[in-house]
Amino acid sequence: MGKKRPNKIERERLQAVADLPCYACFQDGLEVASEVHHIRSHTGLGLKSSSFLTIPLCPRHHRYGKVSVHLGKKAFVERYGTEQEILEKTNREIERCKEENQVIF
Repeated sequence: MGKKRPNKIERERLQAVADLPCYACFQDGLEVASEVHHIRSHTGLGLKSSSFLTIPLCPRHHRYGKVSVHLGKKAFVERYGTEQEILEKTNREIERCKEENQVIF
């Protein structure tokens, strides 16, 4: 069975997250382009969670930094908060941006 393609609403959500700067870098005073991180709950490795459980992170904070959700999660959480906390802030920011056509955490 092939991968399920995101529908229109999911694509819009993914684009909105990708348009935001990296949450972690922004907290450090930088605006760095982000990629979409899917928050995993019980989906297992190699399976993506819902398109609505996504947050903006740069490659360093997402995949390969010492302080990243995949390689240095404990340090990441200590410095920036949990993925769930970041998700809530991301959702609020996306809603605010829809109202004001602006992007800033």
